[in-house]
Amino acid sequence: MSSEDWPDGPVRRLVQWVLLYGDRRALTLVMLIVILSLLLIVGSAWEFKMERLVTETRAVQTLFNTLLGGIILFVSVVLSINTAALAQEFAPLQVKLSRIEDSIEFQIELEELVDDGVSPAGLEPFLGYVIRAIRSETTSLRDADARTDSERAREDLQAFVCDVDAQLSVIEDRLRNTNSRLSVVLLSSLDYPYARHINMARRLEAVHGSELSESDRESLDALLRTLTVLASGREYFTTLYFKRELRDLSSNLLVLSLPVIVFTSYVLLAIDAGLFPQTELPAVEPRLFYVDIAFVVALSPYVLLSSYMLRILTVSKHSLESTVFTLDSDAEPGFDG
Repeated sequence: MSSEDWPDGPVRRLVQWVLLYGDRRALTLVMLIVILSLLLIVGSAWEFKMERLVTETRAVQTLFNTLLGGIILFVSVVLSINTAALAQEFAPLQVKLSRIEDSIEFQIELEELVDDGVSPAGLEPFLGYVIRAIRSETTSLRDADARTDSERAREDLQAFVCDVDAQLSVIEDRLRNTNSRLSVVLLSSLDYPYARHINMARRLEAVHGSELSESDRESLDALLRTLTVLASGREYFTTLYFKRELRDLSSNLLVLSLPVIVFTSYVLLAIDAGLFPQTELPAVEPRLFYVDIAFVVALSPYVLLSSYMLRILTVSKHSLESTVFTLDSDAEPGFDG
């Protein structure tokens, strides 16, 4: 279930923070605190003596041995994957030049459609530039009432324009209420149904093209091309976003993993030597408390990965429409001849 399925209110904002907008390190800390609290509650309610478990069996040592080996293997695999992804950036000069030229051609194509000067380089200003271009065409199409005699064409055209404007308003509200970061630029346009709008524009041209004026057909064609630019731009932003998330995951994992490995190794030595802190907490068995803390610390690299994967999978779920096709069965517009 996505955050859009929840009703407005604190619950929806919490779900959105967990899935999308929250800082991943803060989410990791919250998840670790929740895990520790649950372990303490279960350990206190389920009566067994942690001291007996530690001194009479090797279950705890086996658990931490497994976690220690798993952490080392886990970090190695994640860093190897990121190294392989980084190796793709080691391209010849001509490949780099071709990528830059493609980006310039992309901007030139948009500027020819908009005819409003050079497009900005920043991602958020660029998105605003595209939105203004789309709004310019939708404003022109709103005036089609006075230029066509077909009532059905007017109704279909106005329904399409209202749908586009409503979706653009959502993007603009998100941009106004958030900070200027790559993730925000992407997430602000994440739910935009560009595949449906492109299909609707093409259907309007096919069904009502002969009933529209020349200027309306030109505006509709320009809108279709601009929507295509927006769609391709969003997919490119998605690629940049995933690269940034993997980079941040790798750096945070490197910072976290070494202290965790050292700490877990020390816990194993302390358990073998029977050394535990002597500080006691009310209503909590001392060894239960310290073993649970050590367990949560050993789990922290996996929890960090989970916090990043929550957002990556959520973005990926909403980024499946990389073509003009859509998985939404309700996306077909009701235009007919």
